[in-house]
Amino acid sequence: MINLQKIQSVDMMQYFKTFVLSILVTAVFYLGFEISYQDNAYAVLLDDRQIGVVVEEALAGEAFDEVKLLVEQEIHHAIDVNEKLSTAPTHASKKEIMDKEKLIDEIKKNITYDIGCYAIKVDGKVQAVLKDEKEAQEVLDAVKKAYIKEGTEVVEASFVEEVEIGPLFVESLDMILTKEEAVSALTKSTEQQKTYTIQEGDTLWSISMRYDMTVEDLLKANPDLEEDSLLQIGQEISLVIPKPVISVMTKEKFTYTEPIEKPVIYKKDDTQYKTYLKVEQHGEEGEKEITAYKVRINGYEEGREIISEKVIREPKEAILIVGTQTPPPKSATGSFKMPVSGTLSSPFGSRWGTFHAGIDLAAPIGTPVYAADGGVVVEAGWHGGYGYLVRIDHGNGFETYYGHTSKIYVTVGQKVAKGEKIAAVGSTGNSTGSHLHFEIRKDGTAKNPYNYLK
Repeated sequence: MINLQKIQSVDMMQYFKTFVLSILVTAVFYLGFEISYQDNAYAVLLDDRQIGVVVEEALAGEAFDEVKLLVEQEIHHAIDVNEKLSTAPTHASKKEIMDKEKLIDEIKKNITYDIGCYAIKVDGKVQAVLKDEKEAQEVLDAVKKAYIKEGTEVVEASFVEEVEIGPLFVESLDMILTKEEAVSALTKSTEQQKTYTIQEGDTLWSISMRYDMTVEDLLKANPDLEEDSLLQIGQEISLVIPKPVISVMTKEKFTYTEPIEKPVIYKKDDTQYKTYLKVEQHGEEGEKEITAYKVRINGYEEGREIISEKVIREPKEAILIVGTQTPPPKSATGSFKMPVSGTLSSPFGSRWGTFHAGIDLAAPIGTPVYAADGGVVVEAGWHGGYGYLVRIDHGNGFETYYGHTSKIYVTVGQKVAKGEKIAAVGSTGNSTGSHLHFEIRKDGTAKNPYNYLK
């Protein structure tokens, strides 16, 4: 009889052996798989992008530094790489692992960078980019030199704006200028309106020469002016002058002479009218030597700073004598005064069979003759038998005549006051001796002067 129980026991044993064997095979396979994929290298990353694999982690940093140095040598500038280098453990095949030279090539192909240089800033704004600090300074020196005239003694040259040199990184070599290009960029001009105040002696021509303009340009800037316009002291006109990116102020030392105004001393004469003026001593101007700075901005003179003054010649004072009395009005008062200090030598009326239209007042030649009343001189010169005659119209129908004078001190059209000196006694014309012939006429008719003299 077949033993079924025995047979079943043998089958179970065989199944168990098979199961154990499969487990062992699986474990061995899994262990081999794990061993084959264990980290054995380092991935090289630029930011988050892998560009290579190396066995030694330090190799990545060395390659990165060498690439940076290599690029700086090629472009002759320092650089700042934009990407960040990092490494991470990884498993790689022998085929994937790079040597140092291969990694250097990959890094160089995949990095971007900014280029180190130096910028010239004007009031905080970058205006020019140069290779290095030395070239930037040389550019600024050249800008200053452009406004210094040969042969002048410039003691100071500075910038009007705030100018500074500082390091800067740029994206491209094309942004870096040569020294010549930088000087041109900093001295290029824009137009800026400026006002000038007219001073004594100014003309459109002299102003245009001073500001390196043409008269035509000056007239265009001032439409209300014409070439023959009369300029007034204190008048303001517009100028259009160059305004570069950088303005240069220079101080130029120079020496010049200037007159010293002569002092004037006034002496009062209480016997004369306020219109009286006599020079007792002419005086003389002095002279001084002045050392100063001529301050220019972009070559245009803006002012002067006095350093010292030295008197070369002292001035000599002028002495003037002036009257103090208030003169009478230069118009008729309605009454007449004796025109000369003299003696009556011939009265008004019939004389030697003729009519004597005035009175004769004998006095030495040169004795002053005064206007009998205020009025306007209507004749002053030779008048036949009257000799040298002064005739005054008093504006109220009266006229007075002063004949035979030796000198006349007034002119036709001149207004004279009562008592003002107009002539000197003489003996010109039909005269037999030194005297003044004096007439008073009313509406053309001769009147006896003694009826009007007071």
